Amino acid sequence: MIYKFFIILLFSFSLSSNRYEQAMERGINMLEKSETREDYIKCSNFFYRVHQAQKDNWLPGYYYSLSNVRLSLIEKESFIKDEYLDKALKIVSLYDSVFSDIDSLAVSEILTLKGMIFSSKIMIDPMTRGREFGSQASNVIEDAILYAKYNPRPYLISGQMKFYTPAAFGGGMEKAMPLLESAVNFYNIFKFEKYWPNWGEDLAIKMYEQAKKTLQNSN
Repeated sequence: MIYKFFIILLFSFSLSSNRYEQAMERGINMLEKSETREDYIKCSNFFYRVHQAQKDNWLPGYYYSLSNVRLSLIEKESFIKDEYLDKALKIVSLYDSVFSDIDSLAVSEILTLKGMIFSSKIMIDPMTRGREFGSQASNVIEDAILYAKYNPRPYLISGQMKFYTPAAFGGGMEKAMPLLESAVNFYNIFKFEKYWPNWGEDLAIKMYEQAKKTLQNSN
């Protein structure tokens, strides 16, 4: 009797695991192909449902938040941008309490995403939000690097922040360049686990080449 119960339990777990894998493959494929507002809304809704079913797993919530960050970049109205960013921050912040229980690279990815959210909030109104969110973004990105120095994404986000921040306010191409170069170098050796974040390489290369060209032309 106990043996039969164990077999049923194992079979149920296998089905659940298969459904999760199918959902993640479908969702990540959707996200990678997304271009329009409607595409990202579908991704957001899809990953939210997976998150509700897998609350102990950080990945569905991560991709839900990432979908909302990308939605915010498409929207034109500032208050709508903020709404999507607030949704993203609310879900991804749920994992702060479990940092000691998950892989250090997972923590680095979560913190990097929080850095993206804060930097995206700055972009809505740089003059009034730079001081409020700039330090928050910098702090979580620094922590993301401490948790996983080989993760290319925190270097990319930090470089991107410097790239778009005027030199007079602590940014500029000279400060962005080494960060973007580090991102590109780490992308060359970075190996990601199945379903884990693997975005940003094309952007890192593009921004690195642009920064490099700008600095060469200025000399």
